[in-house]
Amino acid sequence: MIWLALFVTLLLWWLFTGLALISAHQRPPIKNLLFGLSTIVAIGCIASVPYISADPSLVAVLFGFLFALLIWAWLELMFLMGVVTGPNKSLAPQGLGVGQKFKQALATMIYHEVVVISVIGLTFFLGGEQPTNPIIFYVLLVLWLMRCSTKLNLFFGVRHFNHGWLPKSHKHVASYVSVGKNSALMTPSSSLAAIFAALLFSRAFATDDTSVALSLFLLGWVAALAAVEHVFLMYRVGEEALWRWAVKSE
Repeated sequence: MIWLALFVTLLLWWLFTGLALISAHQRPPIKNLLFGLSTIVAIGCIASVPYISADPSLVAVLFGFLFALLIWAWLELMFLMGVVTGPNKSLAPQGLGVGQKFKQALATMIYHEVVVISVIGLTFFLGGEQPTNPIIFYVLLVLWLMRCSTKLNLFFGVRHFNHGWLPKSHKHVASYVSVGKNSALMTPSSSLAAIFAALLFSRAFATDDTSVALSLFLLGWVAALAAVEHVFLMYRVGEEALWRWAVKSE
């Protein structure tokens, strides 16, 4: 079961990341079309939450995981395409204190954060009071928590960040990223992600319910990949080769 979860997680992580990069770097008419299609798909996935949450089968767990990643991809495209971001569109001014710079950095994306939290809350509400298969809600929650950790590290300091992956319209966002030295937050945050993954794997091995085990393994691999992505920020390891097929100049 653990290897099935690893295969599914790696495949979808690699594929959806690449498709998001391709979509975000298209010309406006194509971007609008792609975002419209992704919105339709996301609405369908959100509408399926009550049915997925009530079905404890292995198939429902796998489809729930897929639907959660499709919803997350839509949310990521919403930001990368500039559909919903924040009120601040300006480059980071020189000489700002950390507190003021953090407020301005948050203002580049605050509207999007509200939308993400609202969508996660909606999946929790649609899942009912006692869902037997809450995979969609938990995947989205873990992805959001790990992304918050990544964004904090990008703000306070990382050794490596590929600015070329951001669209040209997001240069102001990139100006709030501190590149050159890993902050003191990097090691504990990546360690916590790895520990969280280990705990999920431990719980998965301890249960006799195959559907619950698969859900925990999938969540564990998501957390493990988040720890790996933190390593990508700490060291230059050539991870861009994984998505060279997806990154093209605008």
